[in-house]
Amino acid sequence: MEGCNLYAYVYNRAMNTTFAKVPQTLGVSDFRAALARNLAKAKKNPLIISDRKGGESYVVLSSSDYNKLIELWEDEQDGLELQRLIKANRGKKRIPWEKVRDSAHR
Repeated sequence: MEGCNLYAYVYNRAMNTTFAKVPQTLGVSDFRAALARNLAKAKKNPLIISDRKGGESYVVLSSSDYNKLIELWEDEQDGLELQRLIKANRGKKRIPWEKVRDSAHR
């Protein structure tokens, strides 16, 4: 089955935008026919699996790559929450860290 090359829009930890080439799309039947080989490939690079032309597509990637992806998303969410909190607390009285730390140890 002939697939297409896709480009993924990815943010790295430094929040620099990069484009990474995604491997050729495989059909479900082709993926199943060489399952062990394709899972080994997914340890190195994500695989795009398509159930039929124009249908749903799925990404198969290693658990370590998945965990890295989740960590990047969580970092982005933390950054957005910090921006929200800074904006919401602009002009409000701040409590010094030493006072918070000392009250926690009592």
